[in-house]
Formats: sequence, C-alpha cells, structure tokens
Amino acid sequence: MRFHTGALLVAAAFAATACSDAPTGTSSEEAAVQQAYLDVDAGYFDEDPGGDEVLPSPALTSSSVLFSSPGDPYVAPEHWGRRRADERPSRDRVVVIEGDTAKVLVAVRFRGRFLVDTTFDGSPNPGAKRMHETLRHHAVFVRDAEAPRGWRLIAVSLGNIVDTDPANRTVEIAAMTVEVNGTQVGEVTDPNQLFRVQGGVPELHVGDEVMVRVAVRNTTGTDLVPPTQVFLHLRHHRADRDLWGRIQMRPNDDGTWSIGWTVRRPGIARMAVDAIDSEALQTQSGDNYRANIWAFPYRAMP
Repeated sequence: MRFHTGALLVAAAFAATACSDAPTGTSSEEAAVQQAYLDVDAGYFDEDPGGDEVLPSPALTSSSVLFSSPGDPYVAPEHWGRRRADERPSRDRVVVIEGDTAKVLVAVRFRGRFLVDTTFDGSPNPGAKRMHETLRHHAVFVRDAEAPRGWRLIAVSLGNIVDTDPANRTVEIAAMTVEVNGTQVGEVTDPNQLFRVQGGVPELHVGDEVMVRVAVRNTTGTDLVPPTQVFLHLRHHRADRDLWGRIQMRPNDDGTWSIGWTVRRPGIARMAVDAIDSEALQTQSGDNYRANIWAFPYRAMP
C-alpha cells in the first residue's frame, strides 16, 4: 500500500536547486519531469483543499456568545473559511533524477487570511486573521518510453499544510486511516509517506461508504472544551455538483475523530482532514490561527 522515502531523497532534494513555475537553467530531463508533473490530473496535487468558500457552521449550542477563556465551552462561529491566494503563492519544485527514477518535491507558501464570522446576524461578514501556510507534497516518476513526456507517475504523498512559522505548529495530525465498506485501504502516520498510484492510492467507486479516522495532538494551551475542532473537506460527496464541502468530524472516546461519507460521483481529488485549535474559530481578529491539514489523494470510479 505504501513505501517510504529514504534519507537520500530528503538530502538530495534540499541540496538541489529549487525550480519555480517557469524553471530556467534545468536540464532537458529535468524539464521533461517538470512537465510530466504538470500533466498529471490536478486532483492528485490540489493545492487548495477545502476551497475558498466562507461556509456556515452548524450550531453546536444554543448560545450566540463566544468564549475564549480556558475551560469555557467551544461555540461554533456563524461562518468561517479561508482565502489562501490573496497574494500570489511562492511555489518551488525540486527535481532529483537518480537513474530511471525522478523525485519531485513541491513547496507552496501562502500568505492568506483565515475568515471567522461571530456576528450571528444572518449574513457572512467575517473578520480576517493572518494565515501564513506552507503546503508540501512529493511524487515519484519512472522512465517510460510510452509516456508522453518519457516519465510516468508511480507514487504520490499526501499534501501536508502547516503554519510557515514552526513556532505556530502546535496542532499536529498524528495519524489518518481510510476505510471503504469496512475494509482499511489507507493509513498515514507520516506525511512524507509515498503511496503507489496503482495499489496504494485508495480507489473508490460511486456508492462506496468511506470512513475517515484521524488522531490529533494539540499543545496550543488555550484549553477550550474541546480544545480542537476537526473537519473533513470533500469534493465527491454530492451527485449534483463537483464543489468542495465541509463536514465536522465526531470525537471518539479514544482521542480520535471520525466521520463517514458516501461517494456520489467519479473523479480524482484529495479528502482533506483539517485540525484547528478551537480558539482560532472563536475570534474575528488576533494572531491565533493554529491548524494542520492532511490531504489524502484518491480516485473515485463510476
């Protein structure tokens, strides 16, 4: 189902020269790998899991007053969402070719806004807070004379989105599992894990029942009750449209969160688990955005 990158990959990748969206000074082979990466279905490498809609939250209590003191209960805001691309992202792609294998490591840095609406006036009019994030994912290609660019994708990682400032990475997803019709088809304990495109990336079918379970660590220290909110972002859960939707995951007694969904349409995308410190959703201003997202690729077939 999966295999791991070694120390050589990490060392070589970060020693290599990073390539921009329009790389210059690269070899013809590196340029071919770059183009092969860009030719892959964009669903495997979606850089904005969850999209940029400001969506309403289901009310978890009847109170319209939000609290932000330790021990106070969390109350869902009226609306919330993200805007990652207010400024053009900084994007680097590193290509490392070793024999007949090419490794592509991607880092995308966003200077966006986290939008929270606590007005409870029936209209989405959120305040905006700093949200500087970095998304990282990587992929492996092999030489293939029959592939259009001479390189064929064989493995991908999930997308891991963290705060660009390491000091703000106090919410951390520790593990994620995916079950289909009661059978586990994917497990992630390290965001650098690689999943083979054939036999590793979950292959779903319309009508399948999918269960997602996640474990999260939160050391932020704001200590609302509960201190962490976890959501699942999806694209193929509705038959009538191909748009991002958001579902709140349910806490379990063992410190994990889980939620089920049904595949309603075919396509390639990422199911994105989104763990957020509760206080980030309680205020319209302030520098308190703390979150981690793991975006796991899948294929949904008819």
